[in-house]
Amino acid sequence: METGAKKAAAPAPAAADARQALFETKHAELLSEAGDVAREFGADVHAVVFGPDGTAARHVFHGSVAREEKPLKDLVGRAVAMNVSAMGMKELAAHEQHLLRLRALVANELKVKEDKANANANADAAAPEQQVMVAGADAGSSDKKQSSLA
Repeated sequence: METGAKKAAAPAPAAADARQALFETKHAELLSEAGDVAREFGADVHAVVFGPDGTAARHVFHGSVAREEKPLKDLVGRAVAMNVSAMGMKELAAHEQHLLRLRALVANELKVKEDKANANANADAAAPEQQVMVAGADAGSSDKKQSSLA
């Protein structure tokens, strides 16, 4: 007994595939941005993403640089922990040179971090001045327009 009424068409597989592809693209973009924010600001970023099918995916990005510094800390720790009392003079001199190189490496890393922090602080301090100058320039140009119209 057909009534002649058409049934609602099921969503086309191509449309579902397109939605899924768009979701995957936007999801990857969000994860990339969240990772960048975590690295730039040294903060932990938590992202919860809901897919087209209603499932949730949780992501955590750790912004602390401790993970990046771990290999350097391990290297320094191993070098410092060596038993120097059992070393001969040549070994001791080589070990001392190694420690001095490590010290210079750590000092350089600290200097780079300090310079980066100073550059960020200078950029933040300069930003309000630039905004004031731009606002002042805009105000001056609008005054000229008003005076020429009057």
